[in-house]
Amino acid sequence: MPVTAAVVSLYNPSKSILANAEILLTQADAVVVVDDGSPEDPSEILDRLSEMGCERVRLTENSGIAAALNAGVSSALAGPRKPDFILTMDQDSSLDDGYVKALVTAATQAEAAGIPVGMVAPGSIRGLPVRRGPVRNGVQLGGEPIQSGLLLPVPVLERLGLFDDSLFIDGVDSEYYLRCQAAGLEAVLAEGASLGHALGSTVPASVFGRAVGLGGRPLQVRTAAPWRYFYIFRNRILLARDYGHRYPGWTIRGILADYRHLAIVTLLAPGRRTRLINAFSGVSEGLAGRRGKRRP
Repeated sequence: MPVTAAVVSLYNPSKSILANAEILLTQADAVVVVDDGSPEDPSEILDRLSEMGCERVRLTENSGIAAALNAGVSSALAGPRKPDFILTMDQDSSLDDGYVKALVTAATQAEAAGIPVGMVAPGSIRGLPVRRGPVRNGVQLGGEPIQSGLLLPVPVLERLGLFDDSLFIDGVDSEYYLRCQAAGLEAVLAEGASLGHALGSTVPASVFGRAVGLGGRPLQVRTAAPWRYFYIFRNRILLARDYGHRYPGWTIRGILADYRHLAIVTLLAPGRRTRLINAFSGVSEGLAGRRGKRRP
């Protein structure tokens, strides 16, 4: 049977991670939790995760999602039982029963059907649409996936390398997907697998301080934390510089989607000024080609 190690990135984790880790431990052969330099002392939660059977890694400073996942992957590969697959997880994502088995089965069946597998994503994500590609040789291909709940064959990681930590956060999953595509590797969907995932937060929509409704009900707008808009817009430009010549359609669609979202939240969500400052600062840094963690 293939061996799967799960890698979970943590940042100021709450006790809800304990329940998610318990489920992971029943489905994966090993679980590595990586604290990404949490400013709030996570020692108690890390101790409990260790007692449950998780391996823990603690970064001394906040280094970003890619660096945290890379630390966890490196730890898993150096363990006594080298895995065949790595499952990357966010701390607030939850798995349905049989999730890991469904993804491993999808990978195995795709390879048997002659599909070169770069990654396997769930067929459904609660609260988020799943991008779908064509069916080839009876295998459902996917579009660009999200990082959480993603299964990566270890030979692919060894061939292509780890995640791009110069992006820090946002676009890390997109970059790896494009790297796989450039290498002729496909994203595959595991139709029987479902992931619970929290994406951003919702706030009541308002214009000039007046609530906006739809059909007699208050309208909710989904936003990211204001500081995230720096990385969203900077990294979109960095990815365009790296991959736009090869994937112009993907690049244009992504840019249009980002600016459409920014226009909506600027019109309807509070915190407009801070959000716009972060977004346009990100554009400036992206055009200058600057990478890594945002400088003070």
